Amino acid sequence: MSKVFIVTGHGKFAAGVKSSLDMLLGAGDDLYFVDFEETDSDVTLKEKFSKILSERKDAEVLFICDLLGGTPYKVAAQLANETDKIEVVAGCNIGSIMEAFMGREEHSLSDLADFIVDVSKNFTIRFKKVNTNSINTNQDFSEGI
Repeated sequence: MSKVFIVTGHGKFAAGVKSSLDMLLGAGDDLYFVDFEETDSDVTLKEKFSKILSERKDAEVLFICDLLGGTPYKVAAQLANETDKIEVVAGCNIGSIMEAFMGREEHSLSDLADFIVDVSKNFTIRFKKVNTNSINTNQDFSEGI
């Protein structure tokens, strides 16, 4: 059974993620992007989701939402409660979405949901500054580090 991802969020969140993933992965037939815009309601958002779900009845679906508890998350969660073919995650980043999408066939839908959350945590770090007194300022970084 194929697995599709529906990326959704407030404003132009999904469109922004689409732009990044198109650059990094290329367009994917199993990737959908649904923005929750100011003119939308929970009803119109559910209609957008339902249209995709009806087109991909054969597929398992992983909803990737911008925020835990927001309208996109709540509507996706309502749909997930109706079937075992839908999982919902929130707060994921571009790196984790990319990793999960590339490895989607290696995991069950439930494991894929856990995987993307774990990868999100691993991709979230804080840059720790180096001691600037010990840096060789004569070093050429023009080609990167």
